[in-house]
Amino acid sequence: MDVDRKHVLIACAIAGAVLGLVLAVLQAAGAFPTSELHGMPTGASRSTGFMLAMAPLLAAWGFTIHLRCSDAQIARYLKANAALCTAWLLIVTLKYPTGNDHLVSIMWYLYYVPMLLTSTFSLFSAMRASALDRMPVTSYAKRAVLAIDAALIALVLTNNLHHMVFRFSFDDPLWSGSYTYGPGYWVVLGWIITQIVLFFACSFAAARRQLRSAFVPLALIVGVLGTYTVLYILRFLIGSNLALVYSILLISCLEIALDLGILPSYYWRESMFSALPFNLRILSRTGEVALHTALFQPSAHDDALHSMLLQSDLSRRSITSFRTTAVPHTLFRGYNVTGGSALLAEDVTAIDERRETLERQQDSLRAHNELLKHRHAIDGVLYRTQQERALVDEIEQTLAAKTRRIDELLSDLPRGNDPQSLAQRRERLTEVKLLIAYCKRKGGLVLAGKSDPAFNRERLQLVFNETAADLRTLGIDCAALVDVKRELPASTVSVLYDCLYDFAAAAFAANNPILMLFVSDKVEGGEGSGDGVAAGQHRRVVEMRAALEAGGSSQSKGYTRSLEELRRVLERRDVRFSLDIASDGATLAVRVSEDEGVA
Repeated sequence: MDVDRKHVLIACAIAGAVLGLVLAVLQAAGAFPTSELHGMPTGASRSTGFMLAMAPLLAAWGFTIHLRCSDAQIARYLKANAALCTAWLLIVTLKYPTGNDHLVSIMWYLYYVPMLLTSTFSLFSAMRASALDRMPVTSYAKRAVLAIDAALIALVLTNNLHHMVFRFSFDDPLWSGSYTYGPGYWVVLGWIITQIVLFFACSFAAARRQLRSAFVPLALIVGVLGTYTVLYILRFLIGSNLALVYSILLISCLEIALDLGILPSYYWRESMFSALPFNLRILSRTGEVALHTALFQPSAHDDALHSMLLQSDLSRRSITSFRTTAVPHTLFRGYNVTGGSALLAEDVTAIDERRETLERQQDSLRAHNELLKHRHAIDGVLYRTQQERALVDEIEQTLAAKTRRIDELLSDLPRGNDPQSLAQRRERLTEVKLLIAYCKRKGGLVLAGKSDPAFNRERLQLVFNETAADLRTLGIDCAALVDVKRELPASTVSVLYDCLYDFAAAAFAANNPILMLFVSDKVEGGEGSGDGVAAGQHRRVVEMRAALEAGGSSQSKGYTRSLEELRRVLERRDVRFSLDIASDGATLAVRVSEDEGVA
């Protein structure tokens, strides 16, 4: 606010204060015609003309509040103050002509209804302007203030019963001027002063820093009101019109607060709308611009935009959004309002730039993702090829070793027909049979890798059952159980075959052997598993447990050779296993995971 405006406001405040004082002095000095009732002067009759003139002015001021105040709640408080002041003047006008002492006293007590409520509504307006009403405790504080007002009003209105506010006797013809103040009066006065002080405290908090120096005219008005109140209580101005003076000073104070911006106010709705910080326009039903903000700039594309808004059929929906290439980087929002529509233009340049950046990043990520998928597919093919190649190489080496062993056994068969030669020949041919079955199974893995590389439970159970049946025909008690719930790769099955046949060969070479086999799968991993798997990761493993029991303390060389051969095979494959060899038996526990290939 500039300096000239401050000077004007201060001058208006001084003029209002002087006017109030002049009215009070003139009434006290008897400058106006005076009528008497029961021999006592009636201050109301001296200023009836002023009150009749003041009432429409108060009504007009309340109407301007409806037009100017942008906060509906504050506007209701201020209009209520105008209505209360008007009602107060009406009560004063009708007070003495009634001629009934009891009715006159009641109308006198009614003075304190507007006096209390106007200070309360002024305080509520300041609380609203300073945003204190957003605090949860504010609603309780308002209720407490209204409760105190109601209690004090009830105390004043019932004064004829207890005389705690005003002390007088109706037997005295001059009772209306010879009363004294009771303790209730000072409570009421203290409460009004407290609310006025709180009003200024909240107003000071609501005012912007540059406006706080403009509280000088408000302080001047309050100083005049305080001086008048003290003189009135001391009976120096007892004949003045309290309602008229109080109304003038109250409305002057509120008007200055509105003009300073302490309470939200705009002189016209057009200026309020123009000050909005948006590029906004209000259109009539025909598409003509009725109102617009200061940020609105007319352009050659306005007719097209208005046509698009009218064609969007806002009657069915309250909000619509659209964009046009004619006005780049701008989002238009249409709103359905009474009598037309509103068009808001938002600058979305920053959003468009971020969207373009995100789209470029998405395109780059998509291309990179496709590249990763292609690379993963190639790596998968290479891995499977390497696994197949490693498996074939391992099978070739194993078959070559087993073939040499078959040649050794066949070339060294006993030729005689004596019982010992027949027993040795039978033993060696049985071993040859086991080796041939082993070669058959291992060779089948190569063919399975091309046609059906996965082994399910039934297929694996069949192989173990066949081998167990062959061993039982050779006099070896054998039982095998397979409990896997998923299909196994060929590399895993290769390890299981080695364990199966090497243990079978060791059992064949042992005395009175008993062989038990069990194959299962499970999931390993997780925090604290202790199996070498990182926390939060899991992997599937196949576990084979084998137990061989043999009678006697001495076994043949084939028994030890088969188990040592199994140890070398497992060490070469780099699987986790434990193999315990003793003269009376052996135990094996081996775990094979899917990611452990063939060495």
